Amino acid sequence: MSTNNNTITIGVLALQGAFEEHQQCLEAISPNIRTVQIRTPDQLESIDGIVFPGGESTSMGLIGDVTTGLWDGLRNFVHNSGKPTWGTCAGMILLAERCIGTSAVITKGQSLIGGVDILVCRNYFGSQISSFEMSTPAPPAPFATVDATDDDDGKKDNDDSSFPGVFIRAPAILTAPPDVQVLGTVVAAPCRAAAVVLRELERKLEAGENVIQLGVVDALEERLMER
Repeated sequence: MSTNNNTITIGVLALQGAFEEHQQCLEAISPNIRTVQIRTPDQLESIDGIVFPGGESTSMGLIGDVTTGLWDGLRNFVHNSGKPTWGTCAGMILLAERCIGTSAVITKGQSLIGGVDILVCRNYFGSQISSFEMSTPAPPAPFATVDATDDDDGKKDNDDSSFPGVFIRAPAILTAPPDVQVLGTVVAAPCRAAAVVLRELERKLEAGENVIQLGVVDALEERLMER
């Protein structure tokens, strides 16, 4: 990372979503970390890394598409700069190479930045009212941040500690290549709309199609045509 006076500058995409909360978390890590809100392509030149925050991926894509040069600048940064990139929830969707369950309100499909070789399903668990919390496996060392604690028998327990998982209109990563280290998995059934899309995805893959994007409406139309 390039630094100036030992200061690391992290850009946070600030089109929509929880960008201020991400700034607060990053700056709380160290006094040597500063953050800047990214809204134009020229701002990418002075940062050491970038974070795509949680929010609404469709809204981010629509705003990004009409901001001159921004989406191309972000793609160039992610694919060619060699600098660290992080995506949370909606931000992770933007970074995916393939996305299914895309919004029905836009005609060109979800606008993606790409760069991470994963297949993502938007709203896998359902709508906003289907949001929930559950315990998930803690990330393995050295990624785990949960401190070891004493059990009743006096033994340290940090291998099977649970990690608080918060699923707010959450997407799911369905596939990742072997060279990606998966830090944790959750086994859960998709919501009804996602299940329709997944069935259509399976049909297309069996037919040998290379699916980059697949919307909810696309899958429903296929089912109606079959009837």
